[in-house]
Amino acid sequence: MRRFRLFLFSTALLASLLGVTAFMGLSMISAHTQAQTSHTQVTQRNNPQVTCSGDGCDGLNPVMTGCATGAYTVQTAVFSNSYIELRYSPTCKTNWGRVISKVGPTFLEIRIQRVDGLTYTFSGGNFNYAYSAMVYAPQLAARACGGVNGITGCTKYV
Repeated sequence: MRRFRLFLFSTALLASLLGVTAFMGLSMISAHTQAQTSHTQVTQRNNPQVTCSGDGCDGLNPVMTGCATGAYTVQTAVFSNSYIELRYSPTCKTNWGRVISKVGPTFLEIRIQRVDGLTYTFSGGNFNYAYSAMVYAPQLAARACGGVNGITGCTKYV
């Protein structure tokens, strides 16, 4: 009788170990699949496809359209509580404004203005930086205006 109990106990223990091993194997496969998916998503975010061109970019988000990739700051205006940047995308031939807070997360306002009057403004609270929508400006000058808690000042038209 004792041997039979020992046999049953050993069988149950072995079945439990096999079950845990199978579960751990599935967990590891799932974790690996998630890691591959995360890597794919990161790779796609680092190499976005440009989704607009020409004046079709007017009013659109520079990050979501892929225009921010390869973009650079053309001009910076420095104020007591913020930096205002005029950004340019050589790929999309667009400009947009970016405001960076010097005082930490707060209410920010940023505006992009093209010399012909086309203007887009973003304002919102509790951000370290914010940016405006884009204007297509390969030949027309543009400037960025912005600040903390309202418009503090602007870059020059470039």
